[in-house]
Amino acid sequence: MFSATPLKKIPLTAVDLEDHPFSVPPFSDLTPLSASIQEVGLLAPPWLRSRAGKRWQVVTGLKRLLAVAQLGWEQVPARTLPAATPDFHCLLVSLYDNAFSRGFNLLEQAVLAARLLAHLEGPKVAASFLPCLGLPPSHALLEKLLSLTTLEAPLQQLAAQSRLGLTAAARLAAWAPRDREAVLPFLNGLPLSQSKQEEFLEGLELLARREGLTPKEILSRADLQQYLADTALTPQERAESVRRLLKGWLSPRLVAAQEAFQNALGRLGLRQHPRLRLQPPPAFEGPDFHLEVRFRDAEELKRLLKELTRLVQEEEFSHLTQF
Repeated sequence: MFSATPLKKIPLTAVDLEDHPFSVPPFSDLTPLSASIQEVGLLAPPWLRSRAGKRWQVVTGLKRLLAVAQLGWEQVPARTLPAATPDFHCLLVSLYDNAFSRGFNLLEQAVLAARLLAHLEGPKVAASFLPCLGLPPSHALLEKLLSLTTLEAPLQQLAAQSRLGLTAAARLAAWAPRDREAVLPFLNGLPLSQSKQEEFLEGLELLARREGLTPKEILSRADLQQYLADTALTPQERAESVRRLLKGWLSPRLVAAQEAFQNALGRLGLRQHPRLRLQPPPAFEGPDFHLEVRFRDAEELKRLLKELTRLVQEEEFSHLTQF
């Protein structure tokens, strides 16, 4: 085991800021970190490994080094490791230094897991090191993380920003590069939650198989592209329009039934009723409707029951419940 020396003052000109094999790019804005260092100093020193010619390689703390360089420091206090320190030891130093100070985003978790696998077997990485990355010790989860490292940089960046879920990333890893390129504008431009991302990708796969097409060919359809680019809609409205269109292609009868039901609710005054909510059977399969009544007191309940009695006598209500 290699031990770090006591803190040394290292000239910043001797530190190779381009040599940081244990860091995970890209790096975020340094402004908050620089402000913190300027206010209270460098709380955690970087770690450096000796290189030939009195040079130093960054083991961990690259952002701290970049920040102090921006602040004009000429020297930095650092922990140093001898040149013979193994890469695996340096990797562990970087992992533990960050695990207990700031944690990792999804891309960092994936890259670090892949680097650990260069030195250890999968079961050991899953059991001993995924918890250090803030994840449960699951081999299946490890496999999903590895799939993320095979994606193109723009998709990896979405994962780093928590805008692409791990399950969706693992699904995309099985797609052809041309299909991933086609779906990127949708994932980047539409505010889809992780569950909606998975629904969207699964729907594209199902439709592509059914019609003998590729996901790219589905995504290139004019009506989908029109909704994606429609600046008259909010991002949320664009996302819902795209999802609704895809659902219509996948399940046209179900979508037609949903639209007819909503239209009937509107005609009866129930679509946005503040106290009454009528829901159809799930997927319009089964006999049972669900009615929710909200009231504050007995008088309001009486009024609502009277309104319901009137509604059930309407011919429109009979049609509404005959799906």
